[in-house]
Amino acid sequence: MWLLLRAEATPETLLQALRAESLEVRVHRLGDRWALEIQGNGHLSEAFARYEEVERVFSTHDIQPLVQQWSHNVELPTWQRGKGLLWIAGPCSVERKADFLRLAQELRAIGVQVLRGGAFKARTSPYSFQGMGQEALDWLFEAKSLTGLPICVEVVSETHLPLYEHVDILQIGARNMDDYWLLKAVAPLGKPVLLKRNPQATIEEWLLAAEYLLLYGTPWVLLCERGIRTFERSLRYTMDIGAIPAVQRKTRLPVIADPSHAAGRWDFVEPLALAAIGAGSEGLIVEVHPEPLKALSDAAQQLTIEQFQRLYERANAIYTVLSRHLSEPLQA
Repeated sequence: MWLLLRAEATPETLLQALRAESLEVRVHRLGDRWALEIQGNGHLSEAFARYEEVERVFSTHDIQPLVQQWSHNVELPTWQRGKGLLWIAGPCSVERKADFLRLAQELRAIGVQVLRGGAFKARTSPYSFQGMGQEALDWLFEAKSLTGLPICVEVVSETHLPLYEHVDILQIGARNMDDYWLLKAVAPLGKPVLLKRNPQATIEEWLLAAEYLLLYGTPWVLLCERGIRTFERSLRYTMDIGAIPAVQRKTRLPVIADPSHAAGRWDFVEPLALAAIGAGSEGLIVEVHPEPLKALSDAAQQLTIEQFQRLYERANAIYTVLSRHLSEPLQA
């Protein structure tokens, strides 16, 4: 059994009380918080919930207690959950300042609530473009100031975290979903995390990665389905549409989809996005570039601003028609 202490609580007094009851207790430091692990005993969980230092009690037999019990608010200044789709858009990598700032303003005018853009890129080949690094982050911060939109940026290494103080949503990419030490380093920053599903991961493994984040201090996790690896190679990945309602049965954490990486080609992004909305996705993260042919990474899957405008209108139309249906998992 685990006792998760409140953010402001320290374990000393409670530890003395528990040991006075002859209980074997182990102390864990979880980022900026504390947790106490109580070895096998016959006590009911309600007995420990009476201590004012304890925020939550959960059994070690329940492998995703925080994910399953999560019931807090999702707070973004530009988006209210349940009132419309969450739109996160921008280029795969931020490459040229003037182009990105112009694109950011165009995306805001369309209705995008969060800007995305890569600074440090994790690439399969060491010879591929690795991102503009610190310079790209500076341009992202400038776009944030210019548009008033929050920004979502992928974290690829804990050594970069000091640079991400002013990033609003930290993205954990698919290849790092099961880098548990990175998750434990990111969570104590107390920022929302967009967690992409590893293409080899089961839903249970994906949710356990979210459990790491919640346990170590992340206020809420934005779960992102972006396609899994199967035997089928027509597209880059196979978009697991069924994962969206399946996850919504297990947690109230928001679930969105990334049709860009599932498709791998711009002409399949829209149909996959519309299918995800039909399945209950609460939003989309889409790669948009001012001139995709000149993109230094993922050129084939990035939309032009005109193509994104069309997707935005069609997806919102489907959401409007299905809004009553889509709200049901949020109320369950």
